[in-house]
Amino acid sequence: KQIRKQAKMIQSQLIRDSEGNISASERKRLRRLRSATGVAYPTGYFFFRGAVWLVSQLFIKVGVHGQDNIPSNGGRSGDIMYRPHWYRRRGNSKIDDNAFVLAANHGSVWDISALGVFRRPFVWVCKPWFVANPILGQINQRMGALSVFRRKIDGDLSVNAQLKVKKLQSVAYTPSEMFDVASRAIKRGIPAIMFPEGTRLDSSSVGDAYMGAAILANRTGVPILPVALAGCAKEDVEVRTWFLRRRVIVMCIGAPIYPPTPTSAVSTNEVCAAMIAEWQRVMEQELLPRAHAIRDAYASR
Repeated sequence: KQIRKQAKMIQSQLIRDSEGNISASERKRLRRLRSATGVAYPTGYFFFRGAVWLVSQLFIKVGVHGQDNIPSNGGRSGDIMYRPHWYRRRGNSKIDDNAFVLAANHGSVWDISALGVFRRPFVWVCKPWFVANPILGQINQRMGALSVFRRKIDGDLSVNAQLKVKKLQSVAYTPSEMFDVASRAIKRGIPAIMFPEGTRLDSSSVGDAYMGAAILANRTGVPILPVALAGCAKEDVEVRTWFLRRRVIVMCIGAPIYPPTPTSAVSTNEVCAAMIAEWQRVMEQELLPRAHAIRDAYASR
């Protein structure tokens, strides 16, 4: 009951202006996003996620290393195949008591398919393009997609026309709204997927990271789980496996990065900056080189 009450309060705050009135455009935008509540539908999630994962197996082959670093679920560590025995979309029922913010590098769109190896409910932050089409939007939202409007990228009038910018705004959350919805999901125990680089780089290296993943982790008190993906970038060649030529993607999972104990001497911005700096250091110096070494050894067979 408390979660339902909080959700209604947050939604009412999102759609009301300073005078307490609800505009028609805001009402339409929230109606379009009402299925992206931070908790994926059980039937929609497992059906559509399974279909996407099955199709992606024709094009990618994923190897996972470091499963023991995944926060334990009910005393079981490395539980990448977790699936709840029962599920309630509403109410205060817990789905998983060990949520986290999965932060991965973003080389290409194959990163999203590769993360489908985690067979568990997730919410994942994405760009508005994933929900711009009504049918595609309904499918992705039922798989936990939270579209967010990136002002520096989606709102760049030198790249996108003004009508397109308005279209993207109408189908996406603002950053503050996205944090509210993702926080609500994490408090129910559902992990969140974020790409700290903000956009795909089409490269196998790690770019400069934004603090969104650290802000969400610090806000909810859960750790950041660093995940390095090798084999998704354009320069990575395909490898023949049996009778198919597929991308071999190696996933290396690092140790969780927990938020430090809050003190009055350290501000929230400093805490988030330290967490994201540690994520970038671990990715560049440890996980990504290890993932590339494993992949190169496999490709040279």
